[in-house]
Amino acid sequence: ICLMKQSLPNLIIAGIHKAATTSLYTYLTSHPDIYGPGKKEIHYFTPIRFNKDIKNIEEYKEFYKNWKNEKYAIDASPSYIYGGKPLMHKMIDILPPHKIIVILRNPVDRFISNYNYLKSKLFIEDFYTLNLFIDKCLEEEKKTLIDDDFSRAIIEGRYVDFIPEWIEYYKEDFKIIYFEDIVKNTKMIMKELAVWLDIDKAVFDRMTYTEENKTIFVKNKILHKSALYFNHKFEIFWRKNLKLKVFFRNMYYNLNKKNVDKHDRNLEEVERLISIYADSNKRLLAYLQSKNLSLPDWLK
Repeated sequence: ICLMKQSLPNLIIAGIHKAATTSLYTYLTSHPDIYGPGKKEIHYFTPIRFNKDIKNIEEYKEFYKNWKNEKYAIDASPSYIYGGKPLMHKMIDILPPHKIIVILRNPVDRFISNYNYLKSKLFIEDFYTLNLFIDKCLEEEKKTLIDDDFSRAIIEGRYVDFIPEWIEYYKEDFKIIYFEDIVKNTKMIMKELAVWLDIDKAVFDRMTYTEENKTIFVKNKILHKSALYFNHKFEIFWRKNLKLKVFFRNMYYNLNKKNVDKHDRNLEEVERLISIYADSNKRLLAYLQSKNLSLPDWLK
């Protein structure tokens, strides 16, 4: 058991994309009782979501070889929540007893944030307006799910299709927090998590909270591609030297950030997305109420 404990994680941020999982990972791994492997998204179990094989377990253990006396070791891979029972059962088979955290965000806001993110990272072509992006995503959703920005975009906001089976199994070891609450009162949410994890909550009283994985638009795309590559290549170094990362990131923003707003949503696009998510939100509300779980403002 001791060897298992020191080789594989026992705390998982399982979802969702564009809901502050990077910030949450940064805050949690700043706590002395939580070990972070440096690389945030290991995605060891993610291939199961797309009916593919996972890698050798020794590759996964390698990320945790420096885990010593911390109470928890963490894996923050937001794709896990969408993998259903096959992925969940593989985690149960392989990992020691573990806890799951999922952050839910208003699916309309999440979708628009994801669109802005894909554009800022140069992952989708410039000609995609939000409406064209929605069209393409609806079209791709009808096909077999693949690991693709269009195929996954709408599905990932239909939370009720994914979370119930996790809650049924993990019960009190499954924690839902809401993106909007993290934004509004970061310290309070982190202290609540500390109580749930049975670690010292005073650490989160003293912490300085930064916004991670922020979406920006840039003046020079070639420079931005280089910066994205450099950031990804040295992720483990940056995570160990957070103050240095913040310093260089601010310098880069001053140099290359374009002072424009993210997509200026119009009523028609918002209404369209509200309509797309109306049924799943209604079912999510009923499910959370049936379990006496707290509700976000966007479901009330």
